[in-house]
Amino acid sequence: MGLNKEVFIVAKSVSVVDPYDDSDPDVIQLPVDGSFVDVLSVDVCVKNSKRTQVSLDSFAQIAMTGGDGAGGATLLSVTYEILRSNTILATINNTMDYASVNLGRHTNFPNFPVVDEEPNVGINTYILRCSSGGGPNVASRSLKAIVITL
Repeated sequence: MGLNKEVFIVAKSVSVVDPYDDSDPDVIQLPVDGSFVDVLSVDVCVKNSKRTQVSLDSFAQIAMTGGDGAGGATLLSVTYEILRSNTILATINNTMDYASVNLGRHTNFPNFPVVDEEPNVGINTYILRCSSGGGPNVASRSLKAIVITL
C-alpha cells in the first residue's frame, strides 16, 4: 500500500445517531479543562518522502448542550488540529456565539484540506484532535488521507 506510483486513499469515519447521547461509546466528551483528545487517526505508508504528498480532509461534529433555554448567548470555542506523528500540521481555532436551547445545538466544523508536502518515510500516523474548555461532545467525524506519488 502506497509503495507504487499510484494514488491510494486511507479513510476512517465514525457515524453517530444522537450526538448528545453520552452513553454511546462513539460519542467523545471533550474535557472541560481544555485538554486535547485524539478523536480519529489513520496510518499511511510512505516509501519516498521527496516524491510523495498526502492530502488530508477531515471534519468533526461538535455537539454543545444548551444552557437554560432562555435564549441567552452561549460561547463555544473549539481548537481543532491535524497532526503527523505528533507534529502539528494545521490548527483551526473556532469560536462562535449562539442562542442556547433546551435540546442543545450542534455544528459541523468545515472540511478543510491540508497537504503534507514531504511526509516521513515509513508509517505516518495522521491524527485529528480537538479541545474545548466548554466540554462539548465530538460525535460523527471523518479523516481521509489521499496519498499521491509524483
